[in-house]
Amino acid sequence: MIINKHIKTELIDKTLPNYNTKLKIIEETQEIIDSFLLDSTKSADIDNKVALLYSADNDEIPSIITNFKESLEESEHKFNASLLDINNITLFSGSFGNFTATFSDDSSATFSQAVLFVHDDNLIRFNGVYSVADFESPPALIECLGKNIGTYTYKEVISYKDDYCQYNERREKHCAKCVDICPTFGVGGDDSIMKLVFSHIDCISCGACIGVCPTNCLEYEELPKEGLEEIIDLYKDTKVFLCDYSGYEELVNNNIILDESLTPMVLPNIKMLNENDYLTILQTSGYDVVIYNKNSILESVVSFINNITNQIYNRDSLLIADIHNINELSNKAQKFAEYLYKNRYSKPYRESFSQRIQYMIKDKDYGMAQSIAPTYYGNISINKEKCTLCLSCVGACNVNAIFARSDDFSLRFNPSICTTCGYCVDSCPEKVIELHRNGMELNSNYFKSKELTKDEPFKCVECGKVFSTKKSIDKIATMMSVAFANDPKKLKTLQCCSDCKVKVMFATN
Repeated sequence: MIINKHIKTELIDKTLPNYNTKLKIIEETQEIIDSFLLDSTKSADIDNKVALLYSADNDEIPSIITNFKESLEESEHKFNASLLDINNITLFSGSFGNFTATFSDDSSATFSQAVLFVHDDNLIRFNGVYSVADFESPPALIECLGKNIGTYTYKEVISYKDDYCQYNERREKHCAKCVDICPTFGVGGDDSIMKLVFSHIDCISCGACIGVCPTNCLEYEELPKEGLEEIIDLYKDTKVFLCDYSGYEELVNNNIILDESLTPMVLPNIKMLNENDYLTILQTSGYDVVIYNKNSILESVVSFINNITNQIYNRDSLLIADIHNINELSNKAQKFAEYLYKNRYSKPYRESFSQRIQYMIKDKDYGMAQSIAPTYYGNISINKEKCTLCLSCVGACNVNAIFARSDDFSLRFNPSICTTCGYCVDSCPEKVIELHRNGMELNSNYFKSKELTKDEPFKCVECGKVFSTKKSIDKIATMMSVAFANDPKKLKTLQCCSDCKVKVMFATN
């Protein structure tokens, strides 16, 4: 990319006394990024077949479409263009280089690229499908189509581990944030089997899916978290100006020179950053951060961090700049409390985030930092009287926010690591759990596990071994009392451990 050619010098005033210091940070940043670059391992053949999708009005094809078809066929690449009425298409499938449109009469057409003369939010998500509205002129669109002909190579930038995924193989759909935020078909969800489906040829490597994943299941392979942490460490005691590659190039094209107090941190993209990443930059650099937006940022994450710092410090600490006020904001960026915490045991990022927040609040109470969708924090409440401690909620929670203690038969909950997915609510057979997504409580108690309810241990009536809780046995006895009313042995087995049940049932009268 152009970025490698210009990043070392373009935004910094070369006459500054600390120019070489800034240059060293930027060069080392680029070395880290370059060390993670992937080779293009996948490819697709793109031929000259193009479909023009339109909606016929009284069976007449608008002249603008027929004229464009002629221009394609007469162009340098002699495109094989076909006109397809979108109203007759029952299924649009395939991927860039190998699309298929199936019609109501069961016939079909294949093509490598498509042009939309109608608005369709779904089709435009395919790589290789273009809307005429996005181009200044027909020649510009024809040029774009022509550049694609040949071998199209792409990378598998996004990797996935389903260990803690809150969509994968669940009974109900409680999280599909990555699917909802993906602007293409890079990541989708098959709700029939609750499995994520990835299309690397459609992925534009924007990183948005990584930024919203609450459980670290997705990784940006061209800058994984370990590489990001190395880069952030380079900016200790440095006032950071953060932008992505596209934002950087726009600034260079507009001849922007940063204020001498700012040092650029230029990343492939910044949509992949979550709330822990931003707080790490703040606490490592020791300053508020100026960010160049250009519609490439997950504003919900930035707003949530600013909600926290407003509660604690009465100010925004992530300062969103436009092309005109970057240096003005650099003067507003204040010192931020440094905290060089390291997540040495690769804990989920919400545990790391909770450690960082606890350092900021210490023993004080700063009220509530409101959540902003899709970045949710919250709490749960439980009806203690009706809870039987069946532990269905514990089994449902794959981040261990809800857990049981065997030593005192208590059910406990740590709200700071809860992703508020709500799976525990639907898994509770008694329907006694309520979920609240108000936000993060900025007091020390929020970051500790608390007791939701507890029960007395129940001992086997035969051997005296503790094997359950009183509430759960009472519940089962109530449910089965009618069915077992005429069989004292069966009634007794309800109060026996697994070993003694058999003995009771086969004992002689």
